[in-house]
Amino acid sequence: MEYPDYDTEELASYFSDYHKDVHGVRPRWVDHTDRVAIIEELESLDRYMDNLRSTPEGRARLRADGWWVEHD
Repeated sequence: MEYPDYDTEELASYFSDYHKDVHGVRPRWVDHTDRVAIIEELESLDRYMDNLRSTPEGRARLRADGWWVEHD
């Protein structure tokens, strides 16, 4: 996903929510004024989720955690 149209505050909020959805806790270590760091963290979460979706075991884990996964 690309994030060019989001301002830094929106990115920080989106990242915080996304991280909590994925890992169950809000990230407290990221400087919410550092746009580059926020985008790097978002891209890292995207890669993590893509990796989970790439295997049957990962898809099963996502489903068990309440995520909607399109295919098997």
